[in-house]
Amino acid sequence: MLKRILLNEFGAENGLRISYLLYCMDTSQPYNLDEVINIHRYQADKIAALRDDPDGQHNYRERMFGFPYTMIGRARLDSLQTMVETVLREEIPGDFLEAGAWRGGASIFMRALLDLWGDPARKVYVADSFQGLPPPQLEQDENLNFHLDPMLSVGLDVVQEHFARFGLLDDRVAFMPGWFEDSLKVPEPRQLAILRADGDLYQSTMDILDNLYHRMAPGGFVIIDDYGAIPACRRAVEDFRSAHGIDNPIHTIDWTGAYWRT
Repeated sequence: MLKRILLNEFGAENGLRISYLLYCMDTSQPYNLDEVINIHRYQADKIAALRDDPDGQHNYRERMFGFPYTMIGRARLDSLQTMVETVLREEIPGDFLEAGAWRGGASIFMRALLDLWGDPARKVYVADSFQGLPPPQLEQDENLNFHLDPMLSVGLDVVQEHFARFGLLDDRVAFMPGWFEDSLKVPEPRQLAILRADGDLYQSTMDILDNLYHRMAPGGFVIIDDYGAIPACRRAVEDFRSAHGIDNPIHTIDWTGAYWRT
C-alpha cells in the first residue's frame, strides 16, 4: 500500500487533469469541465498508458503533474526494499543516504522500512539542494538543462512536511541541504550501508561518489538512479569506478536504475 501511495498509483488521472488544463491555457482554448471531471472517459488511452508503465519510463509530463512522492517507479522501489531488507537481515553496518531526493518518497520509504523491521538506531540522510539541479558547468553535462525545469525544485520545508504526513519526521531523519560539492563534505554519516545516488549530471554524480563512496560498508549497496537514462551519469560512474579500480559487477534494475555491492 505504501508503495502505491508514494508512486501516486491511486491518483494518476490527476496528472492528466492538470496537463489538460495547462494545455488549454497554453493554447488559449476554453476548457471542458466535463473532461476535467470525467477524464477517464476522454483520455482512457493515456490512463491505460500510465498504468502500463509502472517503472516510469514514459509519460513524464502527466506523471509529474500527478505529484507523486517519488518518480523512481515500481521496479526501483521494489529493488530498494530488497536492498534495505538484505542490509538488515545480513546486519551490514551503516546508515542510509539518498543524494537527490526530489519530493522525498524513496527516503520516506527507507525510513518506514526501518520501523517495519524494528531497527532502533540507523538514520536516513536526505541530501538535496532543495532548489533543483545546478546549471551544467562541465563539458560532459553540455545541454543537460535540468535546472530549467521548475518541477524538479522542491523546497526543504515541503519534503519535511511529506515525512510528517507519514509520521516519520523524527531525529532519525537528517537533512543535508546544499549543492553536493559542499553539503557532502561533512563528517556525518561516518558509515553507509545504502547510498542512493540520483544526481542526473556528471558533476553531481561524481560529487556524490567522491564524497561518499569511501564511507560504504563492505556488502553495502550503491544505487545509481540515472545509469541507463542519462549518458553523462553513466560516464561519471564508469570514470569513478575506473579511477578507483572498482570491478564489482553492476546489476540492472530497470530501464535506468542500476546498482553494485561494495
